[in-house]
Amino acid sequence: MTPQNLVESGNRAPVPASVKSNVARVLLEALATECKAYCILSGYERLPEFFDTDIDFMVGQEDFDRMPRIIEEVARKTGTHLFQAIDHELTGRAYFLGSLHGCSLTIVQPDCAADYRHFGRAWLPAKEVLAARRLHPSGFYIPSIAHEFAYSLIKRLNKRSFNREHGYRLHRLYVEDRIECGRMIARFVRGPEGSQIVRMASANDWTAMLDSIEPFRAAMLRSRKESFAEKLKDLPRNVVNIMRRITQPTGCWIAFMGPDGCGKSLVLNAASQEFAPSFRTVRYYHMRPRLIGRKPTNHGPVTDPHGQPPRGALASIAKVVDLWLDYVLGYLFRILPGLIRTELVLFDRCFYDLLVDSKRIRYGGPPWLLRTAARLAPSPDLVILLDAPPEVLRSRKQEVPAAEVARQRAAYLELARTLRSAVVVNAAQPAEDVIHDAVAAIMDYLGRRTQKRLGIPAGSGSPSSSKGPW
Repeated sequence: MTPQNLVESGNRAPVPASVKSNVARVLLEALATECKAYCILSGYERLPEFFDTDIDFMVGQEDFDRMPRIIEEVARKTGTHLFQAIDHELTGRAYFLGSLHGCSLTIVQPDCAADYRHFGRAWLPAKEVLAARRLHPSGFYIPSIAHEFAYSLIKRLNKRSFNREHGYRLHRLYVEDRIECGRMIARFVRGPEGSQIVRMASANDWTAMLDSIEPFRAAMLRSRKESFAEKLKDLPRNVVNIMRRITQPTGCWIAFMGPDGCGKSLVLNAASQEFAPSFRTVRYYHMRPRLIGRKPTNHGPVTDPHGQPPRGALASIAKVVDLWLDYVLGYLFRILPGLIRTELVLFDRCFYDLLVDSKRIRYGGPPWLLRTAARLAPSPDLVILLDAPPEVLRSRKQEVPAAEVARQRAAYLELARTLRSAVVVNAAQPAEDVIHDAVAAIMDYLGRRTQKRLGIPAGSGSPSSSKGPW
């Protein structure tokens, strides 16, 4: 185990009083100084002091290609960590900057677009939007009234998400520039539905759309059908994008392992909560994917994990084959597709645990078979070993004898030394410190992976936690 694989508390840099507003200010400054042109697309009313989590902005294609370095520099200046980036369209990418304070992770999401695309269709070209942008009183650029109206309307219809607040915002924009907003409606929603949107926007009466958004969405999609030539033009980029998602998935598979009493469930639940905003979905598994085999039955907590006698040799071999096939097939049909869809896949124990605690599955076969199966099974992206002295583990759970706890602890540490993806976290600390260190280890791994995927030189930009959490 190399020193950087051992995570200990300490060296925690102070977090600014307002991480989000600090990131927003530095980002606006970077867009103004580093980009040829930009505009904040929405949610700018109280920037930089107040906003939700994401900051949607548009730049030209050249600046879009340079954006990873710009965002990394923003992270460096604000003491945050660029740990995730998701390409959600051919010309759209969401960046995730994190700041860890105690056991709470604050996330800011700069979302960059060149041409505005949604659900695969091109709607507003950057050249058009940036040419018509206007200066906000706070000193940054925003779209023209008509472009903001079109952007908001298209987004709400595509997402099938519309409420009275959205309607009031569209109404306010419409009455500011009726002619140009009317032209946008005629451009993107033709036919009687478009005329109805004009009436609703003028009167701020959105009853018809609140009752059913589907007719208006269907009319919009009919009005913006992509031609064969447009589809053919985008085909090469779409193929490259799909291949990149398969070979460099933005999801992550993390397994938590350790003896009983180390706090796996606590840390797993905390990691799920903190990182959920930066993934599309979170999925949980206990020990195995369970694509094949019997589904687990809930009989309550396990009070005697080693109580039953081991299986015979043939039954043990069959059990290992069953587990191995479940891992291989589960990876191909559940885990890998989830990683490609940017899912966070969390395992409470995994195949590696069986190398330490084979009695848990009543294994009575040759040790070499388990080692071979573990070596050939798909492996998690990151393994977090929660380690604590035997006396601490025994004070939390007494189901396993003291001698067995000590043996398992030593075996887990030895196993972690052989795994390139393993990080050891001191689980004897208070719960908040354990969660902090586990979240820091995950963010550090994701950050290094994101730097590599975006072509950012290692060691540049945002702080690394290789010498301990920040």
